[in-house]
Parts: sequence; C-alpha cells; structure tokens
Amino acid sequence: MKHILLLVLLLAFYPALANHDKISELKTKLETTHDAEEKVFLLCELSKLYWNSSFSTSLKYGNQAQVLARELNNQKALALAYNNIGVAYDIYGNYSEAVSYYYRSLRIRESIGDTAGLSASYNNIAIAFASQNELEKSIELYNKSLEISRATHDTIGLALSLSNIGSIYQQKKDYDQAISYVLRALQLLDPNSSVSLISMNSAGFIYSEMGEWEKALSYHHRALNLARKVGSKIDEVHALCGLAEAYMAAKQPEMALPYAHRNVELAQEINSKNEVKIAAELLNKLYTQVGDFKNAHKYLTLQKEYADSVQAAAVKMQLTELAFKHENEKAMQENLLLKAQTNLQQQMIERRNAAQVFTGAMLLLVGVLAVVFFLGRRRMHRLNDLLTQKNIDILEHSEALAAKKEQLALQANLLLEQKEELEKLNSVKDKLFSVIAHDLKGPLTSLQGLLQLISKGAVPQDKLGPFMASLEASQQNSLWLLDNLLLWSRVQMRGLTVKPEETNLALLVEQNLRLLEPQAKFKQLQFACQIADVHTLYADKEMVNLVLRNLIGNAIKFSKKGGEIRIRSERHGGCVTISVKDTGIGMAPEKLASLFSGGSNSSSKGTADERGSGLGLQLCQYFIERNRGSIWAESETGQGSTFFFRLPAMPSLQEDANEVMEAEAVELA
Repeated sequence: MKHILLLVLLLAFYPALANHDKISELKTKLETTHDAEEKVFLLCELSKLYWNSSFSTSLKYGNQAQVLARELNNQKALALAYNNIGVAYDIYGNYSEAVSYYYRSLRIRESIGDTAGLSASYNNIAIAFASQNELEKSIELYNKSLEISRATHDTIGLALSLSNIGSIYQQKKDYDQAISYVLRALQLLDPNSSVSLISMNSAGFIYSEMGEWEKALSYHHRALNLARKVGSKIDEVHALCGLAEAYMAAKQPEMALPYAHRNVELAQEINSKNEVKIAAELLNKLYTQVGDFKNAHKYLTLQKEYADSVQAAAVKMQLTELAFKHENEKAMQENLLLKAQTNLQQQMIERRNAAQVFTGAMLLLVGVLAVVFFLGRRRMHRLNDLLTQKNIDILEHSEALAAKKEQLALQANLLLEQKEELEKLNSVKDKLFSVIAHDLKGPLTSLQGLLQLISKGAVPQDKLGPFMASLEASQQNSLWLLDNLLLWSRVQMRGLTVKPEETNLALLVEQNLRLLEPQAKFKQLQFACQIADVHTLYADKEMVNLVLRNLIGNAIKFSKKGGEIRIRSERHGGCVTISVKDTGIGMAPEKLASLFSGGSNSSSKGTADERGSGLGLQLCQYFIERNRGSIWAESETGQGSTFFFRLPAMPSLQEDANEVMEAEAVELA
C-alpha cells in the first residue's frame, strides 16, 4: 500500500505542473530586470514551476538561484533555493541529495529566524525520514512544523502537517489514528483547491488498507479529477495508483489494470524513480493475480531496477545526514565566534563615541593624570615586587607542604602494610598455638602417661609389645605433626622456596613405605606399589617427600584393619600422575568438595582414634601447586578414597622413545 507525504515550499502550495504562460512571463521578467534581488526570486519560481515537468531544468534554475543568492549574501533567498533543489531531487527519487539540501536550507532558516521557512523545512525533512521508515523521528519533525503553523495561524500549513502525520500512522498500521488526522486536514481545506489533493489521496489509501474500497474509490476519483484540472501530474500518479489498488482490493483486477498502466507511464514521464518502482510493483501483483506471468515478470524486472536506485539513494542519505551534523556543529561554533566579534566591534564603537564626547575634559586633566599615573606606577612597582616575593614564599611553603604530605602518605601506606603483615602473623601465631594446645599436647600427654606406667612396672612383660607399638606410633604421629606444623608456619611466613631437581619417585615411595611400615603393621595393612622406575619427577624433592608421607599416612589413618593401600604412577606427555588409594571409611560428597576449596580443613580422627592437625592436605596442595602441579581426590562413603597428584616429569630420551614406539604399536594394531 502507498503512503502519501506532501512536500511544501514555505507555507503556500503551488500546482505541480508548470504553466507555460506563467513560465514565459517569468522568463521575460528574468531577461529584462536589472534588480539582482528580484532576479534571484524569479529563478526560484522557475525552479519550482519545473518540478514535475523537467527535473534537469528545475535543477538548472535552482543552482543559478543559489549562486546568485550567495553573491548577494541573501540568506533567505539562499535557503529558498536550497529547499527548491531538495524538492526537485525528492520528486526525482534521489533522497540523499534531497535531504542534503533540506538540511542546508534548515540551518540557514534557523540562523535568520525564518519561522515560515522552518515549518516547510521540518515538513520536508520529515518526509525523507518517513521514506526510510524512521517513523518516530519523522513524527517529531512534523510536530515541530505543526507547532509553528499553529503559532502563526497558518491553516494550510496546519492541514498539510496533519495530513502527513496521518500517513505516518498509516505506515505504523494504526488506521484509526491515520484516518482521523487526514479527515481533520480535509476539514481545514477547500475541497476544490489543489491543496486538498494530497489529503484526498491519503484518505483513499487508508480506506483501501482498512478494507473499505468503495470509500477509497470515491476519494481517489475526486483526487484524479482535481489533479487533472489543476495540472498536477504527481498527484495524478498518486490517484491512479490508489484507484488500481482499490480495485485490486475489491478483487476486480481487470478494472485495476488500465489505471495501473497509466500510472507507470505517467511516473516514467515525470521521471520519479520511487513512483515508477511502486507502479511496477503494483502491475506485477495484478498480472500475477490474473495469471499473466510474462507481464508479471516484465514489471518485476522494472521494479527491481528502480528499487536498486532508490536503495542506493537511501544509503547515501544516511551518510549525508552524518556529514551535515558535523557541518552543523562547525557552523554553530563559527556563529558563536561571529557574535563575539560583533559584540566586540559594538563595544569599540561605543567607547570611541564616549571618547569623542569627553575629549575636552580629558585634555584638561592630562597633566594631573600624568602625575597620578607616575606616582601610581612607582607604587605599583613596589607592590608588584612585594607581591612577587609573597608568591615565591607561598610557592616554597606549598612545595614543602606537598613534600610533607607525600611523606606522610608513604608512611601511612607503610604502616598499613605493616599492620596487615602483623595481623597475618598474629593469625599464624594463633593457629600455631591452637594446634600445639589441642593436637600436639594430647599425643605428648598420652606418651608421658604410657612411659610412667612402663617405668613403674605397671605393664606386664608379656603385654609390653603392644604398648611399645602404640608408643612408637604415637611418637611417629607427634613427629609428623610437629614437622607439618613447622612447615606450615614457614609457608605462612613466606620463608620457603621451591628448588626443583631430578627426583626419583620410586626411591621416595620406598623410603616412605619403610618409614610407615610399623603403623601399617599395627593395623594389619598391606601395601601394593606400582611405581615405574623410569618415572622421574622434576620437582622439589623434600616437598614431594612430604606430600607422599602425608597422603600415605592419611591412607593408613583412615583404613580399616586388614585393608590394602595401593600406590601407582602413570606418565602422560610431560607429566607423571601418582595415586594413593585406600579401602578405608571414605568421605561424604560435601567433605570431598571442601578438601581443596581454599578454606581451613578441620582434622578428623582415624579408625584407630589417631589425631591430626588438619594441616597436611593444605601443605600438600600448596607444595604441589608451587611445583606447577595439581591435586584432586575421589571418594565414596564406606568404599575408601583415592588421592591423585600430577607433577612435571624429568625429560628422558628413552621414555620419549618408548612412548613413540607404544603409539606406533597402537596405530598398527
């Protein structure tokens, strides 16, 4: 469906078809007049008269008008010429050029306060935005034009703005609002005047979209007759298009075709790209509806040809608007500078006049003023010297204060860092004392009690063996606890460095198994060791040793009597993964999730009531991560736990060769 928007020049509507007698009269005046001001407005009138009959001629007169207006520095005439050129481009279908000239006209009219011209410019720019579906921006500009028309009591301008707003609501599919605005516009206009043409056609198109095609035909027939009477070809194009669409909506394509054919012929005659595109699209639909696909394809091709031209103009329009915004901002700055210069000149003129009035009095006082000036100058020099010295003193004082302030800020930052460090050390101290008081004191007290029983002979000789095993296990646990405690303290106080070196994993595991064998025998546990001799780590040996001791010790601690502990290693790429698996009590999911979460781990008692500090796993995680490794665990309640950790492997040519041979063997298989 078609949306009709009315282009205006100032607030008066002029027939679209140039009258030959009028043109001849204006050309005669143009040739005979010697008044340049009259000539520029005659050129504007001629440009307007050729809008719908000859785009190139309209453009020629418009360009001549703008050149002459600039020479005369006639801003109102220049704005009128720009607006006329914009309308010519708009009817031709070149929206980018149209908008460019509309904005130039608008800028001039804003600067000179041309209220009537502003209304026309806002209306025309709004039409360009509406053609690109920028509906909200279009309505905003129409409302500005509407306000100006109301303020100046311009009935025709008000009606044109109302009609255009109605077309915007038609595009938004709000037909009730659309027909309301258009009918209000028609009420303000003489139904037999050329000004009402656009509103008649708009009403017809809206009624077609509402399904009331009989009303649509009535309005379009009235518009067609009036357009032919006043000689407005563009309005005749709109009326023909509306009649064809109304008959098509009434399912009468045979009635629509003659109007559609005359529509496309007239649109091509006035060379309006957008109208040709719309007319070709309408014929394509009609021929498709009647089953004449050959003609349907013909007009589809014509539609696409003109659609590409209109689309290219739309893209250029956006670029033109951006360029204008930049140019407008630059012009505003230039206007401000010009106003400032004008004010300065005015002030200079006023001062010169005042000087002339009081010249006589000034001459009488010259001698006195000279003396006063001399004395004042001497005093001013003394004051300036004093002020300069004061400024120097103040500057030196300010620099001293700034230096003092900076020094105090540095001291405050240092104190804050020291405070944070002391708070951390204090926390370490509290944790250390807590562990000593609760976890280390208990085993030592038990050890003391056991030794007292033995020294008093209260333990029979035949039962001394189990007591000695318990004593050894308690002593070993206490030593490990103390070892973990000291290491943890050093870590917290940043006193531990990593020293990676070639580390024999199998040897470390063997040493720890021998060390922990008494505890394992006490619980009747079996070790299953699957550590490859070639698996050599590149890590801190002492840290790896502590990790193995803690993980194997924990496996013993939480294993049930008669269970098994399995230690194995696997190499993947440049890393070795070690696992320690037990058949103990396992862990609940929530306990497992919190093991390496970064929070403090609470100690749990072992299956033989063994105690711990809760620091072992923290140390393991810290040492492994410092050696560029990772640690994790898998566990299920009642099914035991498996702790894994991965560390970098020591590069070995033999191992690399073995891995390649294994990979080739897998591929061959």
